[in-house]
Amino acid sequence: MREVLHAALRSLDAEIAKSAGRPERDQLRLSRQRLDNKAAALCAQFSAQLRQVFQSKQVRSSKFGELALGELSHDQLEQMDETEVQERLEMARVLRSVQGSVQASLDELDRYMSALEGLDHVKPAHNPLRPQIYIKVLHTLMLDASVPTAKRISWLGHMAAPLGKALQASYASLAQRIKSYGVAPLPSTESGAPHGQSRAPGKELVQPRADAGEAAKQSGVLTLNRLHDLFATQPAAHEHRPADELDTQFAGDLDLKSLAGDDEPTTDFAATIPAAFEALQNMFQVDDVLARLPQRDRSVSETSSQPESIREKYRHQCKNSAQILSFEVMCQMIDNLAQDPRLLEPIRRVIEELEPALFQLVKVDVRFFNNKQHPARRLLQELTQRGLAFDSVDAPGYALFIRSLHRYVNPLSRMPVDSAEPFELALRNLNAMWSEQSSASSKTVAQAMQALGQAEERNLRAEKMVAALQHIPDLQRVPAAVADFLCGPWAQVMAYAELNNVEGVEDPGGYKNLVNILLWSAQPDLTWRHLTKLTREAGRLLSKLREGLTLINYPANQTSTFFDVLMKLHQQALQPSTGESEQIVSPSRANLLGGYKQWLAPEEAAASGFLEMHDDAPTASPDIAADRPAKPMLDSVIPLASQGEQVSFDVDLVQLTVGAWLEMNVEGAWQRNQLSWISPQNTMYLFTNADGRSQSMTRRSLERLLASHALRVVSDQSMVDSALDAVVHSAMLNSLDLRL
Repeated sequence: MREVLHAALRSLDAEIAKSAGRPERDQLRLSRQRLDNKAAALCAQFSAQLRQVFQSKQVRSSKFGELALGELSHDQLEQMDETEVQERLEMARVLRSVQGSVQASLDELDRYMSALEGLDHVKPAHNPLRPQIYIKVLHTLMLDASVPTAKRISWLGHMAAPLGKALQASYASLAQRIKSYGVAPLPSTESGAPHGQSRAPGKELVQPRADAGEAAKQSGVLTLNRLHDLFATQPAAHEHRPADELDTQFAGDLDLKSLAGDDEPTTDFAATIPAAFEALQNMFQVDDVLARLPQRDRSVSETSSQPESIREKYRHQCKNSAQILSFEVMCQMIDNLAQDPRLLEPIRRVIEELEPALFQLVKVDVRFFNNKQHPARRLLQELTQRGLAFDSVDAPGYALFIRSLHRYVNPLSRMPVDSAEPFELALRNLNAMWSEQSSASSKTVAQAMQALGQAEERNLRAEKMVAALQHIPDLQRVPAAVADFLCGPWAQVMAYAELNNVEGVEDPGGYKNLVNILLWSAQPDLTWRHLTKLTREAGRLLSKLREGLTLINYPANQTSTFFDVLMKLHQQALQPSTGESEQIVSPSRANLLGGYKQWLAPEEAAASGFLEMHDDAPTASPDIAADRPAKPMLDSVIPLASQGEQVSFDVDLVQLTVGAWLEMNVEGAWQRNQLSWISPQNTMYLFTNADGRSQSMTRRSLERLLASHALRVVSDQSMVDSALDAVVHSAMLNSLDLRL
């Protein structure tokens, strides 16, 4: 870092010498002087801060690649000011410069680091020494030192080249050092993306179209600054401005004359929207539409070779720069959604056909996509999120879903649009059609949540009971079956009694008092001396045990199994000692502490679709699942979990949120489910599939799925949000390319 800072000072000296004006030269000298003053402190703190980040893994890899230096969402962009936008761009430029300098040595180091981490293939984002970390630490130190934004931007620019040179030498040295230890590097993986340019699972980043015409290429292209202007401005403050006044806000270098089309006459058709909707709906009867789907798909593919001529027509109808930029955002957003393989092909085609309606909307509402409550955005949100439920056209509920889209969404492309009303009407009709299934699903989820909630509360209370049982010496002297019973079902009985203790007594039901009696009766070497007491207590003991187990509806077959064990122990007291009881394995305290498991009563398991994964339950690995012959599926996607290198199984249960769609391999079959609920203590997870059925499992079961690579996240955020975030990332790349 000392070498990097000295080189940056020399670079500033060179820029000062080249500066023409005195004010500029004075500013550069002040910047150089401040960097010189801060250099010693930055060097002193850099090593410690870097080590802390390495150990805590504070910097996560962006799903769009390292150039993002962490996620930059459209929501964040909206809240940023201009200097923050410029700083984010400068950091990305520095990172691109550094990566260009270190590419060869970093690729080699990645292969060694992935091998050291025990990975099965090279994962650059898992390398804790990647350039992003160094730049992020350097930036953090500048922030801590209260360096003004303008100076941070300037300093980073002068540090890029020397930092790249220093890291290149460091990476090469580290790779040779690891090699000297006898570590074999993993084979390199050839990919089309540069280092760190990772993609979201199952999704390719859509870049701006290349046929926009010369004017659009030069001035209509989305950059981060222009997108920030579009996102950051509040629509309410400008919704009544004339077009020319609104246009000044995005003036820049946009060539409006070459892009604006002739004015179109204004029509008054708002009152006819429901009637037009109904007429178009009748024109395309559902059965006929479904019958013509194969022919329609062919016609789409035949005309898809010239989609840009239609877009070009729309683009030339834009009358001001705001409409131009909004049109570009809309096109990229639709492309990102329509090319996302997580959605089935017919669903993606419905999204594509919305484009004409959305373009008409752009002309009257240039920021509709940035308003989460706008009917058009809500329509896309509902369509895509519900569409994620289906991984095959044969999935339950898919036929009804696609029928609803053809009935209520497709007509929008053939309707005149000058407001949000057509989208509001379509959304209302869709929700009405889905309401019956949604209502049934919501009721099922509510019942499952209630069952799992009470199960978690009882399990947590039972866990405390088990901890108290560990301190009873006799627990170590009884057979394992008795100890397991006390720490398992009987702890559940005592917990249930406490939770339902309406009288407020100390030992509700007397179930705690029964523990000592049971432990005594299960030791034949003690009870044979007190046969009268054993005979007197045995009947009451068995009756009380049955009473308690009935409270939690403990399965009768398991109750009988334990009673058989207990009766044999009682019988041993009536016979001469043979040492048989001593041959029964007694539990160890460590096994009891680690063997506690969550348990659901039969009715709780039934209400929530509880899936209990035993330690020996088989879970197929992705490789095995991919090798299995799959049944033919018309117009469907291959389950994402079997798409090889495009799939990431890096799932953080702590970061998992309700609403996420996941794929899991259970008993050799991949299932797609939505996370509907997480219990307050994060011990229970509830999922819902496409037809509204619930399935629940414990955190331990999820961790087992993770460990066997049988769980992956399909989508952990709104697809519309993700599509807009991809637009932001594309604008950032454009800014880097154009130096804007």
